Amino acid sequence: MLLIQHIKQFKDLYLYFLVWAAVGAFLPRFVAAGVVILSYILVLRTRDLSKIFIAFVAILILSDSRAHVFDFAAQAKIGFVVLLFGYIIFNYRNLRSVDTKIFRIFLPFLLFAILASFWSSSLFIALQKSISYALIYFLVPIGYSSAAAEDERFPLDFLCFLTVCLGIGLVIHVFNPAFTTLGGRYRGILGNPNGLGIFLTVVFPLFFLITSKVKSTTAAWRFDYIFYLFFLASLLLTGSRTALFAFLILVFFLRVRYLSNTVSIILFVGLVLGYEYFLQQLPLLISTLGLEEYLRADTLNEGSGRFVAWAFAWEKINNVFFVGGGFGYTESLYQIFKDELSLLGHQGNAHNSYLTLWLDTGLLGVLLYLTGMLRLVMLSSSKTLIALPLIYSVLFSTNFESWLSASLNPFTSLFIIMFTILVSWQSLPNDADELLTEKI
Repeated sequence: MLLIQHIKQFKDLYLYFLVWAAVGAFLPRFVAAGVVILSYILVLRTRDLSKIFIAFVAILILSDSRAHVFDFAAQAKIGFVVLLFGYIIFNYRNLRSVDTKIFRIFLPFLLFAILASFWSSSLFIALQKSISYALIYFLVPIGYSSAAAEDERFPLDFLCFLTVCLGIGLVIHVFNPAFTTLGGRYRGILGNPNGLGIFLTVVFPLFFLITSKVKSTTAAWRFDYIFYLFFLASLLLTGSRTALFAFLILVFFLRVRYLSNTVSIILFVGLVLGYEYFLQQLPLLISTLGLEEYLRADTLNEGSGRFVAWAFAWEKINNVFFVGGGFGYTESLYQIFKDELSLLGHQGNAHNSYLTLWLDTGLLGVLLYLTGMLRLVMLSSSKTLIALPLIYSVLFSTNFESWLSASLNPFTSLFIIMFTILVSWQSLPNDADELLTEKI
């Protein structure tokens, strides 16, 4: 079986992960972070890019967790970024694939984001966040494409790793529900239920893309069933409305993928703009179906605090309209007004990646980012008909969560991997697109 073969091949890496949890449980946070960083140096010395890249993504996933045993990950991931950057730079000429296309497309925005740090009230924090953002756009495409070029099985192994992450959350939930829940909702090994929802939103397109390259062997199909089981169980347990709608958008646009790109884009924009109206009408339908508690119908009219967050963001954008306040400005702004916003039913950040980018980098930054995104979408959609449906589902999520404006979460890296696969897409057999849609 594919999943078992993967675990056997990467058993030493999974043992490292167990050691990480152990040192996180028994050692002080900074000491544990040092031990974990040293273990990553040992992984780098193997020169096995598959293990190097999977360990890198693993630390990003653990850094999103709120579990005490993984407190070290917030510090350790910074060391991982520096070490991976050093490894790629020193081995640049020996890498079999150096994919910098995505980095070059977003380079104007990345340079401006770093420049915006110099008029931030917190220069060091803004520089750290903007440089790490640029590094992720540089490291992730190179790391993934190089690992895939070195070992043709790597994409499947990477998908198996993501499936294991979902499976571990479900297994722990059976024996220790308190560890995997927050506010009565399932979160797996992620930090909160909405975080798991975002994870599911970006993982499913990767599953779709990676398995499209694999022949329909018995082992592959058995793995498909396991992935679907873990994915759907996690999706239903987490109760994330945004993740559920993102999945439905993917299914819908895959079915109408033969429409022209213009019509497809108009439909997508209409869905996003009409989402607020749909939420207002949804309680009646939910009440009819008896799903009030599961879909949290009592929070629909307020958008779970999102409408409050958006109104506040629009109000504060005028203060930094053209050039923004530097990376981290949005986070500090919402922290300053946390008590006032809490009284209005808001929790968290701006709940919109583009409003966050606007606050951080101003109108100029948003336009530069959207220009890069448009170029990437056009390039991807020219490769395959399934590109736009996959992109729509993820972009829908970015309109209701701020994750795309941050670098060292697992979601942004998985998003970049999706585009890394799309922009390097090779023509499939004649019926491949049809076979893909049959998976849903």
